Amino acid sequence: MEDYSDRDMERAIAENVAVKWFCGFELLDKTPDFTYFSKLRSRLGTENIAKLFRFINKELESRGLVGKCFSFIDSSAIITKTQLWSERDKAIAQGEEKLNNAVVKDYAADSDARFGCKGKDKYWFGRNHGDEIMGSKHGT
Repeated sequence: MEDYSDRDMERAIAENVAVKWFCGFELLDKTPDFTYFSKLRSRLGTENIAKLFRFINKELESRGLVGKCFSFIDSSAIITKTQLWSERDKAIAQGEEKLNNAVVKDYAADSDARFGCKGKDKYWFGRNHGDEIMGSKHGT
């Protein structure tokens, strides 16, 4: 929910007591390293990740911990990001140096999607609608 990278998540669970508690770890428990998260995403699959995400949001909302402040037209960031990692791995396995706008049309499920950037560090992957890149956030 915080859009952590796998390494950020490893650090958050190890160092942040609130995150550790939320994830079910005791204060002195050993926590997983960053490789655990990519393996877990692969085993769960995008549909199950989306179900978990919706379940957590509903549970938090039912307890009054979060409210509906915003509505997003395209809220598929988790599914798209996970799919994009798979597409990146496929491109690299087939000899591409990296997944970028020059080759993404050959690997992405949406062949019209492209990478874009707002500011210095806000990367997006999605479709271009006017001057905005619409789609899911993706740190490169």
